[in-house]
Amino acid sequence: MLKQQYPILEFDPISQPVVQAKSYLPEFVIEKCARCLITYFTDVVERYERMFFLNQAFKIRTEGVRPRVYYMPAGTKKEMIYVVPMPIGAPQAARVMEAMVTLGVKKFMVCGGAGSLDDSTTSGKTLIPVSAVRDEGTSYHYLPPSREVELNPKVAEVIEKTLAREGVSYQKVKTWTTDGIFRETANKVELRKSEGCHVVEMECAAFYAVAKHKNLLCGQLLYAGDLVHPDKWDYRDWHDSEEREKLFNIAVKCLLEL
Repeated sequence: MLKQQYPILEFDPISQPVVQAKSYLPEFVIEKCARCLITYFTDVVERYERMFFLNQAFKIRTEGVRPRVYYMPAGTKKEMIYVVPMPIGAPQAARVMEAMVTLGVKKFMVCGGAGSLDDSTTSGKTLIPVSAVRDEGTSYHYLPPSREVELNPKVAEVIEKTLAREGVSYQKVKTWTTDGIFRETANKVELRKSEGCHVVEMECAAFYAVAKHKNLLCGQLLYAGDLVHPDKWDYRDWHDSEEREKLFNIAVKCLLEL
């Protein structure tokens, strides 16, 4: 390892990790699934749990709140998939992906919300983040330093075909992934807009970086919740349960096509 001016630039592509993700899983898992939906819509998961659409299987071992992992039958063939409701943040995103990979998962879809930087583009549409500006830390542990990370073209094609088939209006966007939700300053918002960012969120770059590093298929769908404008912030109807449930269900359909 060569010491760099800043630690975040010290990517190590050679040596093996000391801590392994399998240490964070229970010893026995009843049924292993090939696909996993990661979602930030905890309200949808809890409603589906009450309706017996899915059942909790186990929790991922960690300090603090342990992420719950559910089984859910999906599609006409009722294939079992994992569903994981997530707390926000790129480190947790990578940790959960790593843990699920140890169970044999190779295909992931993620659904969640984002702040809109360009409401004329994002309003009323399902958003496909095709690239993410890496303004967080986690992705730098999985890929060499670069300004952006892109969505796998194969995954993008599957998502677009699925949304078109289902009659869902969508827009391909660039997202700004940041760790500092309260440091989305006016000048930074303008800078990100000038480089083509339409939305801001906290995980996409990490998901895509882990997927590329570990040769996984991973896509993401977003909807524009709040409005992030240099002059103001508008919470709007961030927790629109109907829209969240629709996005959850279309993400499942995309996952089954991967």
